[in-house]
Amino acid sequence: MSLTGTAAPPRRTEFVTTEADQAHQHLVAAYDQGLRMSGLLGARALRHDRTDAGLFAVDDLELPMRLGFDADTFGLLIIECRAGRVERTMAGTEDRVGAGDVLVQTQPEMPFAARTEDAALRSVMFHPELFTQVAESAGNRLRFTGFQPVSAVAQRRWKDAVSYIADLVLPHPEYPLHPLVVANAGRLLAATALATFPNTALLDPSPGDRNDAGPATLHRAIAFIEDHAADDITVADIAAAARVTIRAVQLAFRRHRGTTPMAYLRRVRLECAHRDLRDADPGRETVSAVAARWGFFNAGRFTAYYREAFAALPSQTLRG
Repeated sequence: MSLTGTAAPPRRTEFVTTEADQAHQHLVAAYDQGLRMSGLLGARALRHDRTDAGLFAVDDLELPMRLGFDADTFGLLIIECRAGRVERTMAGTEDRVGAGDVLVQTQPEMPFAARTEDAALRSVMFHPELFTQVAESAGNRLRFTGFQPVSAVAQRRWKDAVSYIADLVLPHPEYPLHPLVVANAGRLLAATALATFPNTALLDPSPGDRNDAGPATLHRAIAFIEDHAADDITVADIAAAARVTIRAVQLAFRRHRGTTPMAYLRRVRLECAHRDLRDADPGRETVSAVAARWGFFNAGRFTAYYREAFAALPSQTLRG
């Protein structure tokens, strides 16, 4: 698979076979990264369902019997084992997971070998660009230094986030048509991954960041946000416009506004949604369409944010 690195309307594909040769050809084509497969399927079918959103893809796989997989290099793939067992060796570390467990299955530039036994998996593959949009790394590329979740709570949050995006957001009739929704969904998954597994993301401001987090930085960042609220902008874009690091612009907002860059962007987009609802024809417009246009894909949260900001429900504003 070659993710484009750009948010796109999700594309759904489904594949099922009981023929080992067909399964191998399909998976090699689907992942496009030198994947090798061994083992027999028996009479049971191998199934692979994918939703590709450009920046990320969610796969549901049913892998019958005992199968082996290996590759010299692969992308970043995080799996949830829903049934059966998975054993994976990478970077000298062997991990074994069963039903309910989550694992960083593969990482770029790291050879791996894996064995599955009657496994049902839900996996997320990321384009590397997603992580540069939400965090900075101590090296040239952000890497995961541990492959299992930091806690049971973190594991639960990962599974909940993936289920919400895969089962509710991407199949929604309106949400995926809006690039802001798809991009925000991908960044939510990337940020959740960083909170779930140990990694090299830099979180604490340096002395230089603290020096840069002044009013001038804040003003440049605010001007950029207000000029580009309708665009798919990230915290990395805001930091670049302010000519500082992500950590410095985050500190500037905390220090001078008591908020974060993305929370400020959300408030600006709420104002835009409020204007659209106020001016809309209730016979032609819907709250969910306006929310999606401005990047809100959780109806409950949009309503809560809106009510807090405007002391009214979005539906009340739409009705006039």
